[in-house]
Amino acid sequence: MMGVRPMMRRDMCWRALVAIAAALGLAGCALIPVTGPVIQVSPTPVPTNARPVDVEPAPPVQDGDPDTILAGFLTAVASGSPSRWAIARQYLTSHAAGEWDPTAGVTIYSSDGPPPIVTDQSAVLKTPVIGQIDADGHFTAVDDQEFTHNFAMVKDALGQWRIDDPGSGIFISQYRFQMSFRAMPVYFFTKPLDRLLVENLYVNWADATPTAAVEGLLKGPSAWLSPAALTVIPAQTKLVASSVPVQNGVAQVSLTAPAAGLSDTQQVQLAAQLLSTLQAVQQSITGVRIDVAGVPMVVRGQGADGVTRASAIAAYTTAPAPQSQTAFGMLDDGTVVRLPATSDAAAEPVPGPLGVAGSDWGDVADSLAVSPDGRTLAIAGVSSLWLANATSGAPATKQFDATGLVRPQFDSSGVWAMSNGDVPELRYVPNGGLVVGTRLDELAGATIVAFRVSPDRSRIGVVARIDDKTVLGLMRVSSTAPLSVDGWRPLVVNTGRGTLDNCLDVGWTSPMQMVVLSSATKDASVVVYRFDVDAALVESLGPIGDDTPVSLAAQPKADGQTVLVVTGAGVVLRYEDRTHWSSLVTGLKSVALPG
Repeated sequence: MMGVRPMMRRDMCWRALVAIAAALGLAGCALIPVTGPVIQVSPTPVPTNARPVDVEPAPPVQDGDPDTILAGFLTAVASGSPSRWAIARQYLTSHAAGEWDPTAGVTIYSSDGPPPIVTDQSAVLKTPVIGQIDADGHFTAVDDQEFTHNFAMVKDALGQWRIDDPGSGIFISQYRFQMSFRAMPVYFFTKPLDRLLVENLYVNWADATPTAAVEGLLKGPSAWLSPAALTVIPAQTKLVASSVPVQNGVAQVSLTAPAAGLSDTQQVQLAAQLLSTLQAVQQSITGVRIDVAGVPMVVRGQGADGVTRASAIAAYTTAPAPQSQTAFGMLDDGTVVRLPATSDAAAEPVPGPLGVAGSDWGDVADSLAVSPDGRTLAIAGVSSLWLANATSGAPATKQFDATGLVRPQFDSSGVWAMSNGDVPELRYVPNGGLVVGTRLDELAGATIVAFRVSPDRSRIGVVARIDDKTVLGLMRVSSTAPLSVDGWRPLVVNTGRGTLDNCLDVGWTSPMQMVVLSSATKDASVVVYRFDVDAALVESLGPIGDDTPVSLAAQPKADGQTVLVVTGAGVVLRYEDRTHWSSLVTGLKSVALPG
C-alpha cells in the first residue's frame, strides 16, 4: 500500500528546518516555509546594506526521503545564493534538470495554506496562490483558491528520490517572497515626455543589481502600461558589456549603436531614465557616465568628468510635491471650511459665499478638491463643477454642467472630474485651458464610487460598483491632449484577511503606492489598506476606531504622506503612525488635501 507521510506540526517543523538550515543541512520535514508574519511591508526601495540575511542552500542529502528532498529544493530556489539554480537542479531528475527554466516566472502561494502531501509517488502542493511574476519581473496579484501542483517524486538510477516535475519557474511562499524579493523600480516617461513614471520589477535580492536594473529598463514597460509610457531609448538598444560597473558612486553604462543619434534633449531624458533607475536600485550611485558604441555621450549639464548627476536632470521628476498641506472640509449643510493643523483648534469657514451656510453661490455643494498650492477649490455640485479661490472670497466660476459627479481631484496641471450616467465620463480642466472629456466605455453600466489620478498622471485608481459589488481597478492615462483613458483592469488585493470586499474610497500616497478604504472577505471591518500599485506588498494601517470610516483623503509629501478619514459620525481622523489614528475635528461629511 502506498504510504502517506503526515506532515509535522508547522511550528515544530519550521523550528526544525531553521535549525538544520543553520547547519547547512536538510532533514526530516518537507514543510514549505508557510509560517511567519502576514502583515506586509512597504515596497519603498531599501538601501543595499539592508539586504536580508540568507542561508547558503545545501545539496541533497544521501538517501533523503521525499519530504527532505522537496524541502531542500524549495529552500534552494528561495535563497539568494548565486549557486541556487545549480544546487536546486541536483534535487531534480536528469530529464527535469535539463528542461527546467527557473527564470520563467514565480508563483507565490499563501503562507496560510496547508503543507504539501508527500507520498512515495507524489508531492502535491494544493494551496491558494496570491501572485505571479512573469519572466520580466512584472507582478500580477491573483486569487486562485484551487491551485494544485504535483512535483512527481521518483527514484533515479542510484535509488535516490528526486523531483520529476519542478513546474514552470519557481514556487515560493508569500513569507519567503517578502523575505527574498524586492521591488526594483524602472523609470519611463508619461506623455508628452514631461514627467517620469515608475514601474516596479520584482526580483530576488541577489538579482537586484545595477546591471539587472538597466536591462529591465531597456526591455521597456509592460504590455498594459505601454500605451501610457514612453521611453527615449531606441528599440533594440542593449548593453555592450555584460555588466554596469559602479566605481566611486558613478555607474558606467555602455550602450549599443541604436542609442546614437539622440537629440540634446533626448540625451538628457535618457540620462534621467538611467540615473533614476540606478539610484532606485542602489542609493549610493550619484551619477552616470554613458557611452554609445564606445563613444562617450556628451549630455547637456554633465560635469567636466563626463558624469551626469541629479542636477542635470532636475527638470524631470515623477510628480511635484504639493506646496500646501492645509486640509479643507465640507459640513453637512455644504459649508466649506479650512481644517486646523491640530485638534485643539477649530475649523474655519472659507471667505465668501462657500463659507456661508445656505448661500446662493450657483449650486448645492456635494464634495470638493483642493489645488496643490491650497489656493483653489473645485466644488462638485448637484449639476455642475465650479472653481473658487480659497482665500479671497471671490465668486465661484462654473466650469461645466454635469450630473452624477463624484468627488473631483486636482493635480499640478489641472482638475479632474468623473460623472455617472449610462457610460461614465471623465473630464479634465487643464490650468488656464478648456475642458476636455472622454467616455469610459469599458465601464459602461458601472457606477463610479470614487477615483484618483496617480501623482505622475499615468494611472487612475477607480472604485466602481459593478453588478452590485464594488470593485477596485486601474485605468491608464494614454494622453491628456486629446484625453484618452482606457485599459480597465480590476485589481486583486490580498490583505491577509481575504481580498477586498466592499471598497469605499481610494487615494495615492506616492506615484507607486495606493491606499483604499475597504473591508475584506474575511474581515467586515472597514480599514485603510496601503499597497504598491501592483498589490504585491500590502499592509493594514491599523484599527481606526469604533466608528466606521466612510471616505478618505491622502497626500504624498517629500517627507512622507498624510492620510485622513471621515467617519460616519463626521469625525476626521489623521493617521499618526503604524498603529494610531487621532481625532482632528468633528462635524464634517467630506475632507480634501491639496493635490
